[in-house]
Amino acid sequence: MDGTAPNPDYLIERRRRLAAEQMLDRTRKELRAAHAALVSNADRLSRRYLSEREQNLKLSDRQRQVLAQRKDAADKADRARRRLWHALEAMRDGFALFNPNGQLVAANHTYLSLFDAAGEIAPGISAEDMFALAAEEGAFDIGSSDPKTWAAQQIARWSGERIPPITLTLFDGRIMRLQDRRAPDGDLVSLAVDISEDRAREAALAEARDAATGAARAKSEFLARMGHELRTPMNGILGLSDLLCAEESLGLDLRQNARTIRDSAEALLTIINDTLDVSRLEAGRMELRQAPFDLEAMLCDCIRLVTPTAAAGVQVGLSWPLTLPTHWIGDAGRIRQVVTNLLGNALKVTEAGQVILSARPSETGLDLSVRDTGPGIPKARQDSIFQPFAQLGEPGVAPRDGTGLGLTISRGLAERMEGSLTVQSAPGEGACFTFSLPLVAESAAPDLTGLGRVALGGPSLALDLLAEGLEAAGVAISRDPEADATAVLLPARSDIAAVPPNARVILLGQRAAAGPEALARADAILPDPPSTADLIAAIAGQRRPAAPVADKTGQARLLLADDNATNRFLLTRLLRDEPFDVTIVEDGRQAVDAYIEDRPDIVILDISMPVLDGMAAAREIRAFEAARGGTPAPLVSLTAHAGGDIDAELTDAGFIDHMTKPVRKDDLMDAIARNLQSNVS
Repeated sequence: MDGTAPNPDYLIERRRRLAAEQMLDRTRKELRAAHAALVSNADRLSRRYLSEREQNLKLSDRQRQVLAQRKDAADKADRARRRLWHALEAMRDGFALFNPNGQLVAANHTYLSLFDAAGEIAPGISAEDMFALAAEEGAFDIGSSDPKTWAAQQIARWSGERIPPITLTLFDGRIMRLQDRRAPDGDLVSLAVDISEDRAREAALAEARDAATGAARAKSEFLARMGHELRTPMNGILGLSDLLCAEESLGLDLRQNARTIRDSAEALLTIINDTLDVSRLEAGRMELRQAPFDLEAMLCDCIRLVTPTAAAGVQVGLSWPLTLPTHWIGDAGRIRQVVTNLLGNALKVTEAGQVILSARPSETGLDLSVRDTGPGIPKARQDSIFQPFAQLGEPGVAPRDGTGLGLTISRGLAERMEGSLTVQSAPGEGACFTFSLPLVAESAAPDLTGLGRVALGGPSLALDLLAEGLEAAGVAISRDPEADATAVLLPARSDIAAVPPNARVILLGQRAAAGPEALARADAILPDPPSTADLIAAIAGQRRPAAPVADKTGQARLLLADDNATNRFLLTRLLRDEPFDVTIVEDGRQAVDAYIEDRPDIVILDISMPVLDGMAAAREIRAFEAARGGTPAPLVSLTAHAGGDIDAELTDAGFIDHMTKPVRKDDLMDAIARNLQSNVS
């Protein structure tokens, strides 16, 4: 041997020649065997005929009948064997039977074709020899393994109690799976299944899945980029229109024009937010932030936010069990988004009656439900309203507003939080959407002992809901203000002439709605709806300590960085009447230089800036302070990237607070006050 690898064509031609020679040899053997069998059969038949002729003369009718039955049974058994073998030969899968010693008993042509290159295969050959010969002739792709070692490994599987399947690749590229089972008598049945098409189909599906994933990622990135680009000019539109709406020197017409600009921008911002949220949900990139939060306070805020959009005469209320813990662990922002969506949808379709937001404990956590007195939803449409672009209104009627994505996003968020969003409704009976969440309480239930008797007066949905909550918590209540009560709850605009002189007066609603007599007599004025803590403190005659706020009277030094000229102009206008010393720069490098030159009290950085972006600038500021052993001023991000998918990056960069464009003056002032206070403390 000169070490040169055999020519593949030569091997193929050799195998074909060997196969032909083997076929010719088998044919010759079969013919000789058939001839010998014919001669033998002829002799045997002759002898049998003569013998049977003599015996038949002596047989009785009964004996002839028994012999006929035996012959018939033998013929049937022979036919059954032939049928079974024909069935095995007709199988597309290979079939082989080995005895307990691993020797071949029988095999169909499909199974034997796997070993065509191994020479003559006949019953009695051992399975190990079959595999070794086939491997040596290149019938299987065994890589660099030794044929005998490889063959022994294949047969070693048979020693286990449960024989694992194996996958073999043939010389022509086909892929076969061998599945072997041990019979009760010790024999072994082996099946060879061609899985080439399955593998090709799996590869095609994987390729299609990868292509779809790439397309979804590209779409998500495109929408995120477009959202960022749209939010930047929206920041200027909304911010400046808010300033114009608050400008008293403008005439009525100009203020109305400004409000129209602001409302149109708000509608456009809703479309942008909904589109981005749907994109994130589809791409599986909707991140959640688990943290303790005041759920009751958040629901109260949601009620106050949507109440101005209610139709005339529609009341909006919160049903909150007073024995329920107020603080829970979850993603407050996403829960607020779902609740606000459900309240907004309910108010769009409710022209009379009421909309009630309820919280109730459940076996898995908490159920938040929104019930309205609107027209209801037919059973046939209750599933479709959660589909994209579905509307709650009548089919064929243009919606009052919205993108048709709110319920789609809400259900997606609920499922992302391992909860659910369902609806129960019937035409003419309103609708009830239930948002179920697996939340964990972070605080204990409030203490309502020793509150005495509470009287409630005046027609009000808020008071009706408070009465239910107080009564369920075991507090004695009365709907008569003249009753002997420790405290009396009244709507802010009520007449208090009938209130007993010794009772504490608690007004519910806005201070501006109360008359002079009510204000003079009131012991407390609570917002509608009130928090449980405020309600308990007011009934008990306690004054809750006010939350600490930042001192805005000093000249706090603010450093702001934004590359967009419109945004810089807006920030200047928003802060011009505030007691701050403001420095505004155009990029991250200028922000770092300004910080090093004169350390400010707070830094607000845009994220997408040239030269040095906001995250890199934040890291350099932290590095500068670390080098000199100092603590960085509070770093607040200002970004047009909406959503929680970059929150982790912002936190890692050193930001302790985040603001999303478009930014409102109230939000900006709250963020400044909140972080100035943390800097002082």
